[in-house]
Amino acid sequence: MRQMGRMHYKGDIFHIAQVLEGKIQSYSYLVERHKDHVFNLALRICGSYEDAEEIAQDSFMKAYRSLPKFRMESSFSTWLYRIVYNTAISHVRSGKDEMLSIEEFPAEAADFLSNNPDEEAAEAEYRNSLINFALKKINSDERALITLYYYDELGINEISDITGISKSNVKVKLYRARQKLSEIIEKNEKKNMIYYE
Repeated sequence: MRQMGRMHYKGDIFHIAQVLEGKIQSYSYLVERHKDHVFNLALRICGSYEDAEEIAQDSFMKAYRSLPKFRMESSFSTWLYRIVYNTAISHVRSGKDEMLSIEEFPAEAADFLSNNPDEEAAEAEYRNSLINFALKKINSDERALITLYYYDELGINEISDITGISKSNVKVKLYRARQKLSEIIEKNEKKNMIYYE
């Protein structure tokens, strides 16, 4: 796994060099390789598919224009994520209310059972939906940290580089975000517990 990461890193560096030499088509390799992670990070921060697409496109354009400034002191993905993070956070802060106003999870466990005869699959779908609901109830900074740590599996050091938040503060904010998520999930699970006993 680590070896593959190194291969990708070399691939990024090679294509960045190609772009800087004027071979612009090489940038499509970088977009193709990172687009899913970029979109998912943007989506989890802003909560809207339409906005996430706009943020992803905007971030790739900013990265392309700033490519000559990329010093290769960190990996391209860390540098790109920093652009996505800043773009998404700015987008959310400039817009309307960033958190979901619905107090309780609008679906019930029974809804998932009626759509899916397999109880295990229904429970997994219900849990995923509930986690996504809970993520929308916390603020954009917390959503970003949860995404980077749990979904993208990045370490505290890299998250600190991306967000500009100190390592100790990343740990504190992650802990608080986890607590909030747990409370929201537990509160909404209690009313549905009967279906999975």
